[in-house]
Amino acid sequence: MSVTHPRALAVGLGAILLASCTADVPLAPRADQARLSLAPAAGKVDVCHKPATGGSVLEIGVAGLADHLGHGDYISTLIVSHDPNQPADGAHFATIQDALAAARASRVAAGEALAGACRITILVSSGTYQGTIGTASGTLEHFPLMVDMPDITLHGALAMALDANGRATGQGTSPDETVLSPVEPLPFDGSVSTPIVIVNGHPNGSAGNGLTVEGFVFQSGNDPAVTAGGQGVLALRVTRLTIHGNRFEGGFTESVDLRATSADVIENHLGGTAGTCDLCLAGPGTFNAHGNRLLAGGIPGVSVSPTVGLPVPPGVEPYELPASAEISADIRNNEVQDHQRIPVGVGIRMDAVGVSAPDVHGTIHAIVQDNVLVNNRFGMIVHAAFPVVDTDRRGDVDVTLGGNVFQGSCQTNLFVSFARHQTGLGIDPKPKPYLLNSTFTLTLNGNLSWDDVWFSHPDGFGNTLIVDGQVIPNGSRQFYDAVGCPGTSGS
Repeated sequence: MSVTHPRALAVGLGAILLASCTADVPLAPRADQARLSLAPAAGKVDVCHKPATGGSVLEIGVAGLADHLGHGDYISTLIVSHDPNQPADGAHFATIQDALAAARASRVAAGEALAGACRITILVSSGTYQGTIGTASGTLEHFPLMVDMPDITLHGALAMALDANGRATGQGTSPDETVLSPVEPLPFDGSVSTPIVIVNGHPNGSAGNGLTVEGFVFQSGNDPAVTAGGQGVLALRVTRLTIHGNRFEGGFTESVDLRATSADVIENHLGGTAGTCDLCLAGPGTFNAHGNRLLAGGIPGVSVSPTVGLPVPPGVEPYELPASAEISADIRNNEVQDHQRIPVGVGIRMDAVGVSAPDVHGTIHAIVQDNVLVNNRFGMIVHAAFPVVDTDRRGDVDVTLGGNVFQGSCQTNLFVSFARHQTGLGIDPKPKPYLLNSTFTLTLNGNLSWDDVWFSHPDGFGNTLIVDGQVIPNGSRQFYDAVGCPGTSGS
């Protein structure tokens, strides 16, 4: 599909583009914010003026656009709509992928590979935007949508309503919604799912740093009661990512899968995956997950891991694992409910050793504060996760709890294991190895009583378990019941 480079618009607009930059009378330099209300008025275009010297966003008349582009400015607000009568002014597009291509061309021309002088905002009007993993034409999108240039906002029409506690309800404050929907179910081939949006940082190249994705409804095309496929958003090697105010409906293998990334995941509604984790946070990186609501879905609702070595989709370079990896996660004011997958469905899970990353010495620093964990098989699990024999088997975890509400945990509110969860519970038909010389530090802050916590901390592995400043002797405590629910409901 061809996309006109913004600098080529001077030819197409012809004689109407006569005014110079000095003749423009912009309304005013504007705060560079991603709001639909900031779309330029009819006959106006937003440009990043003088990006080489820091840039400011101006609203100008279309007649002055060609001269601005000729001086190195670029269009900073792009509008996507299926309206057949929208103007052909270089700021309006029929597909998101065309708008992204124009934004990418502007970044390349300005030499802005890792940071932009001005944010480029792509406002996607209310409606359903169908996509395919095959050949796209007309207004059909091609999934995945790739973002590998910095400081772009993808802004849909859904304005997420929050409940009295500041958590996403899944409903909008108005009927307007921008829906991203595949025409065929998104696939999963046993190792890789196809995302709707990929945010990529190329090794030694450009990166989708600073991307904001907000106001969209993500659909997988799969029936979660039958199968799973696809991801809502996959990110790798990026910083300053924001995923805000979106609704992810059921049937994804992972709704949000963030790897080697730093991100804010705020006020999203996740309707439940049929695959692994709903919200998968893997370092190295720093994450804030606040105000989200996660309904029945993956094995863990939220998983936190120092890093992972999982396969990536075509077009994304494999991630080169480091010798050590560290993640900091602030998981605050979320509601996670009904994660009852057998045998170890869990609201929030800390994985000391990441999947397919057994040689990486991982470290987790996590604050788990003011969350509501309701009707999960386990409220929380802190465990070794994926250690492998003949590796260092090192993983350190530091978790601080406070103000969380645990209700209706089928087994227990918290389980701690220096082996993989099923091994620690004694239900693994092929027991996995324990960590070696690792330290788990838990600060319960009175949120839970240690006497009610299940744990597996046998002697002989050199591990250390510290709870509220006290070293816990080797031992174990668990009452797992594959049929019933022996755990207490908590309070």
